[in-house]
Amino acid sequence: MNAVFPTPDTADSQRLLSPAELEAALRDIGARRYHNLHPFHRLLHDGKLSKDQVRAWALNRYYYQAMIPVKDAAVLARMTDASLRRIWRQRIVDHDGDHEGDGGIERWLKLAEGVGFDRDYVLSTRGILSATKFSVEAYVHFVTEKTLLEAIASSLTEMFSPTIISERVAGMLKNYDFITKETLAYFDKRLTQAPRDADFALDYVKQHATTPELQRKAMAALTFKCNVLWTQLDALYFAYVSPGMVPPDAWQPGEGLVAEASPARVGGNRKMAAGDRPRLPRGVRLRNDETRGKWVLLAPERTFDLDDNAVAVLKLVDGARSVADIADELGKTYAAEPRAIEADILAMLDGLAEKRVLER
Repeated sequence: MNAVFPTPDTADSQRLLSPAELEAALRDIGARRYHNLHPFHRLLHDGKLSKDQVRAWALNRYYYQAMIPVKDAAVLARMTDASLRRIWRQRIVDHDGDHEGDGGIERWLKLAEGVGFDRDYVLSTRGILSATKFSVEAYVHFVTEKTLLEAIASSLTEMFSPTIISERVAGMLKNYDFITKETLAYFDKRLTQAPRDADFALDYVKQHATTPELQRKAMAALTFKCNVLWTQLDALYFAYVSPGMVPPDAWQPGEGLVAEASPARVGGNRKMAAGDRPRLPRGVRLRNDETRGKWVLLAPERTFDLDDNAVAVLKLVDGARSVADIADELGKTYAAEPRAIEADILAMLDGLAEKRVLER
């Protein structure tokens, strides 16, 4: 999933950039490498993930959030200037809070609870992808082992944070009926905290990156941090989207969740069963977008791109055929065992039902 990016111009890397040029170079790194460009985030913001895929994101992102004050404490411990420490320590307060029940980590726990997780399960960090842990812990090691300039420069992803927050909040509120403003309250304060932190870090880097070598190190540090964020999404995509290979020790859908009031119901609607006869609700239709060369599911103010498997299933969804009938027909078409593919069909239809583009 890692994108290919152009390499820096050799001549520019050998000369001392002005402060304005250095800032432009740093911002260019974000424009090309920040994780708002990752396919997983596009799916998340566009409402194309299932509830369990959103849960996987919330759970794994918690580990990153929980380690941010650990990272900031490591940077703080290296600062010999008291005035710098007074500024930097606010980052720790922002995440840990001034008292019990306060701070960014607490608000992220509320987000995780909002999508159905048991708080103790999230706090235990059981089920976190190993790749998530490797990436986050690599970041903590980086700020501990590299120079203070590089440690501070690595935090400059905050320059790009307000954009992704705006996209995320608007997209998730629009596209997921299980997401509320209260669920996403974590992001409210980040809209002011992130620019404040970015302004300080950018000013520090422009003042202290006084040679071409130091400027290159600052740019490399920001690139490293972008990679830390990107690889976390690589892991989520591989495990929970495609090819969907969840490691043995990682979270599996259904684990660590608060029990529903009625086990047979999710969001007021029971799970799809083999005998159900699914249908597209009024205003939702399957359409071949000839301009783009792909099939889509059109809903009011929303469009869902479909893979070949989803198209094959939805072409048979007519309110008359049961799920078992659809599995039987596809089994004949593709020379597959119907009961073996029925479970995949049920999971796909449940995901569409959660998005309110399918009825049973």
